[in-house]
Amino acid sequence: MQDATAREPLPGDAATRLMIVEDEFVVACDLCDTLEQLGYSIVASVGTGEEAVEIARTARPSAILMDIRLAGEMDGVQAAARIRSESDIPIVFLSAHSSEDTLRRATETAPFGYLVKPFRAPELRCAIEVAIRRHRIEQAATEAHRREVAVELERAVTARTGELEAANQELEAFSYSVAHDLRAPLRGIAGFSEILLEDHAAELGADGLDHLLTVQRSARRMHVLIEDLLRLSRTSRADLERRPVDLSRIAHEVLGRLRAAEPHRSVTADVADDLVVAGDPGLLELVVENLLGNAWKFTSRRDAARIELGAIRQGDTRVCFVRDNGAGFDPAQVGRLFASFQRLHATSEFEGTGLGLAIVGRIVDRHGGRIWAEGAVDAGATFYFTF
Repeated sequence: MQDATAREPLPGDAATRLMIVEDEFVVACDLCDTLEQLGYSIVASVGTGEEAVEIARTARPSAILMDIRLAGEMDGVQAAARIRSESDIPIVFLSAHSSEDTLRRATETAPFGYLVKPFRAPELRCAIEVAIRRHRIEQAATEAHRREVAVELERAVTARTGELEAANQELEAFSYSVAHDLRAPLRGIAGFSEILLEDHAAELGADGLDHLLTVQRSARRMHVLIEDLLRLSRTSRADLERRPVDLSRIAHEVLGRLRAAEPHRSVTADVADDLVVAGDPGLLELVVENLLGNAWKFTSRRDAARIELGAIRQGDTRVCFVRDNGAGFDPAQVGRLFASFQRLHATSEFEGTGLGLAIVGRIVDRHGGRIWAEGAVDAGATFYFTF
């Protein structure tokens, strides 16, 4: 098998571009002549550490020959440290001094070579060749490690995703089973409490009637919770059907049912015409029903309640929205809106199970869309969604 580095330009070729950092003009000229005779290309020759840092950013040489002792505020060791912090260009130090302190400062910057002046052309070429080959080997090793990490990460993500999907399926099956099995005893509680109310009200007394009414309210709340759990399970398990769905028509039907249930309320509703999207009719009806139901509920304390269903354009995307002038919410809590069993208002203020928006979010997600909300406390809310 051919060595991968053999396909790279070999040191000594004109493709190997060198930068010289040497503050003595005569030494720099001699060094340039020697390197060109060896077959290298010289991209720059500078005399200060500051210039070296600046030129290295743009010239991107194959290697740098750096004199340790430079005039100015930045010596060769400092310049090398700055360059190595910004790039992986190999650096070979040149020095007329070989004291232990000089060697220590130089090696702390992890150079790729160190030559003590005076040196001969073969030594210079050998130092350059070793530096560049070492650099290529380190690059190859880094890339191989990066690929190994990426593969391991992908495996871990795949495994974790599988575990989460399995756990989610088990949770949904459990929720469906529990909710379904709770229906029968709940019907018994509701039925017998109604019989008690009709046939034995006089015997119960005031306290007994109050307790019985509390049981009935709790049973109704449990019924709503069970139905929401079943809806949430169905939105995740049901096969998607895609066809044109008229959200405007659905909105008028939903608002009609809401008005019939609370005829005493005065709510101004503005529904855009011909708001048609592609998706599953049953699931999209749940989206409209939940969003309009929320708007209706949270405007219940407004004398002049307003609800709007419409659409805007964001580039090439049509974004639908439901807006109201109701209780709104704290913008800092927006991340909790679409999570299951998350409520931003107390049950004593507004009834609910904390599952309605979770159902909406899951349906929108299954359609490949996006949903988000804007609002403020006592200043209404707007829910945007795409399909």
